[in-house]
Amino acid sequence: MFQFMSSQLFFFAAMLLVFFIPGFLLLKALRFGRYFSLLEFFTVSFAASVGITDFVMIILGKTGIVITKISLLSSILILSAACAIIIFIRRKKNPGSEKAKDDGFSKRSTVAILLLIFLTIFIKTLYLENSIAPTSTDLGHHMYWSKQIAITGELPIYEKTNIQEDFTISQPEPMADFIIGEHLLFAAIAVLSGANFISSFPSLILFLIHIMSVIAIFLLAREAFKKSENRDIIAITALFFIGPLYALASPQAKYVSGGVVGNIIGNFLIPLSVFLFIKAFSEKKPRILALAIFSVLIMAYTHHLSTFIFLFISLFTAIAFIALNLKTLRQDIKEVLRMFFSREIIAIVIFALISVFFLYTPTYMNKEAVDVAVGTPIKSTRTGLTMEQLKMTAGEARFVFAFFGLVFLLFTRHLGKYNQAFAVGWLAAIMMMSLKPQWLFVDIPTNRIASYVVFPTSVISAFMLVSVFHAIKDSDKRRSYLKNSFLLSTFFIFLVFLSIDGLRDNSLALSSDPMKTIKKSSETYAASRYLSEHSSENDMILKDHNYLSGDSWIKLFFMRGYNYPLSRGYFKRYEDELKPREQCTNLMISLPKSNDAEKCYAGTKTNFIMINPNNDAAQFNRIKNFWQVYSSDEVGIFYKSY
Repeated sequence: MFQFMSSQLFFFAAMLLVFFIPGFLLLKALRFGRYFSLLEFFTVSFAASVGITDFVMIILGKTGIVITKISLLSSILILSAACAIIIFIRRKKNPGSEKAKDDGFSKRSTVAILLLIFLTIFIKTLYLENSIAPTSTDLGHHMYWSKQIAITGELPIYEKTNIQEDFTISQPEPMADFIIGEHLLFAAIAVLSGANFISSFPSLILFLIHIMSVIAIFLLAREAFKKSENRDIIAITALFFIGPLYALASPQAKYVSGGVVGNIIGNFLIPLSVFLFIKAFSEKKPRILALAIFSVLIMAYTHHLSTFIFLFISLFTAIAFIALNLKTLRQDIKEVLRMFFSREIIAIVIFALISVFFLYTPTYMNKEAVDVAVGTPIKSTRTGLTMEQLKMTAGEARFVFAFFGLVFLLFTRHLGKYNQAFAVGWLAAIMMMSLKPQWLFVDIPTNRIASYVVFPTSVISAFMLVSVFHAIKDSDKRRSYLKNSFLLSTFFIFLVFLSIDGLRDNSLALSSDPMKTIKKSSETYAASRYLSEHSSENDMILKDHNYLSGDSWIKLFFMRGYNYPLSRGYFKRYEDELKPREQCTNLMISLPKSNDAEKCYAGTKTNFIMINPNNDAAQFNRIKNFWQVYSSDEVGIFYKSY
């Protein structure tokens, strides 16, 4: 009991140290507190802490200092202590000189916000309660690299091996699929707390980041429509649309349970960056603009797709701003340039350039990675969605209101030029990338891009619903009874329409049986632990991705390379005419006695096979030189003698 309590204490202390303390103290030391309300400052501090942790670990790794509990803890504490001393000295000289902005929430608004956040966490927790176990494929792949950092104390070299045409395994080759920022946070928590990767802690971190993204959406909605007399109602409505409604489907709780690390972090940093840019431009604060650029830099070190999408959001925002402000464009450009040539911006740009070109260059910044993402789409999965498909991705009711809200935003003139441009550019960019990627030469799976549409649609649909409600309310001052009756009926219809659609979306996501998956995965882990204890680095293992649950986590028991053990992928991959793949991993399980399979066994030196006995044990039982050495309901292990 004491061991459990102490492990939990260390875990939550590590969470505070990684996600809250350094960013909070640094921003306080740099006097950012006067620009934000308490909730805003808390959210921005979270992002700053993520960036600080990432760059501290990168600097340690690049300077040859092993990333251990002592080196990492000392680095974060020294930085935090220096910031705390600066804060203390300043407050001693000028007590009360820096106060946070007033949130400006009424008591009703505060109660509504707290209730919605509680309801959001409650609904998502119910879903994740039985799916928080480490079973998802994506999370298993990511945690391999995080565990490697924690074990070696060094930054990972992203490499993979492949089966070649002569049936042998190639030398390690560079890969651009992963980005360092996806793994450093988990490695930091493991190093500081000693948490086991085969546990719920990776999913808990993703859940925390996701909740912060919901709060970021709320703050963005409030900032984007701050000139509206209904700003708090719009923001609370947006929180309702992104929190309790559509709470489980991708990219929300399903992405947490699915372990989609980069998207989850990107889904926090994109709305936060938009929030900071709007605030910086509308208030003409270069310091906030520098913080916005720092947020984008963190994104660039965390997820290439999110960064790629944010570039298009920026492009469409610039186009929308030019189109909507032709009369004052020259003066506006002068104001923007004046901000960009301030010392704060120059300093953060220099830091970004040094980081990217001299400290650590993100793995996707090479010609091969660019060629994969940019070009004319060929595969059907990359040629765009239909309007109906995009509507279902965003949520039918939410999308309808957002579409009309986008049109309405093009003609309204009282929200602020920067606010309006960002709102239009954000939604228009993702809609265009999802519907017509070929027009923008985007060669990325369209459904991955379309998942980003849920956040702008939540904000803009909230704006549209409140605007319609407000217009009806003010349309007829004389016939109050008719006005109130019609108003109440209309609002009730819209609310029921949105609520039913959002709750139905939740119910569809709850239809799975997660406990069945957890039981199967636990058998996979037991078999993996057995095999890791009864094999050596000279042994080669082949496992099956089709019928083994949680099989991507098997590599964490061995830590012998990202592609160890070899894996039979989904059957459709071996039939892909556009991208021919090796056939060995399929043949060695499906037809182990064939001549080609024998060549594959000899070339790869595979001698252990992990399969589901209910699907693939029969062909091995018939061959004399395959011996079954492990058996359970869901996992069978065979040894091949030569």
